[in-house]
Amino acid sequence: MKRLINILSTLALLLAFSHIANATRQARDIIIIDKVEHRLNKVLLYQIDSVTYDALGKKLEFDKFWSTANWRGHISTFEVKGKKLYLKSIYTGKEHTDFDGLLDLYKDRKGRVFASWVSGTFICCTGECIYVAENGFDSVCTQETELIVENGVVVSSRTYFNKTQGSVDIDQARSMISQNLDLSKIQSPQKLANVMVKATEFSNEGKITEWSVKPLRGYDGLSADMREMIVKEINRVFNLIDWKTYCRDGEWHWIYPNITCPLKFE
Repeated sequence: MKRLINILSTLALLLAFSHIANATRQARDIIIIDKVEHRLNKVLLYQIDSVTYDALGKKLEFDKFWSTANWRGHISTFEVKGKKLYLKSIYTGKEHTDFDGLLDLYKDRKGRVFASWVSGTFICCTGECIYVAENGFDSVCTQETELIVENGVVVSSRTYFNKTQGSVDIDQARSMISQNLDLSKIQSPQKLANVMVKATEFSNEGKITEWSVKPLRGYDGLSADMREMIVKEINRVFNLIDWKTYCRDGEWHWIYPNITCPLKFE
């Protein structure tokens, strides 16, 4: 029975981490700022008017390439020039710059496609990727530029630098949790329970100092004192680990949104 519980616990923790390890990073669109290529966190073509987008979509569909890393089948390149945003090209497996007049509505006197349909706040990334988001677009790089755009005009721009702390990998963390978590003093009829653990507070150096522990199952029948003891024990063990965290624009984050942690009772 003990061996079965150990196997179930290991599988549960592996599943908790697996969605991070198997995430496919999506290819981002490109934006050129001061002659330097950055990767965009949003697909700006999605904001274009519906009539033009439908016509453009048919053209893109004709010769687009598709992969698990690019489900939309195209990569657009934009450029900031004189505070204005322009669409330079859309790559679909072939290089397109004209699209048979489909974008004439947005062309200026010089024949450039002025992206007047674009409004919003956008993150433009360059440098090393330090956090890979599941959708790829929300990944974090060492250097990012925030652009605020209104009708194709850049009204605000600022650049900041991000960093990481910690070095523990998934296997090390899993091993340390299983070796150090001690719930032998708690009697539970379920024998096995799950909790979701999430980082809530960080030191100035990026070390996690506080955790929230949310019961998922197997807590029935436990007294308030026992629940409090579980929370304290999880905090103790998780604080032993040099978790990897990243600082984005001055704010620290855990590399994982949360972890589902299996608990074994005697």
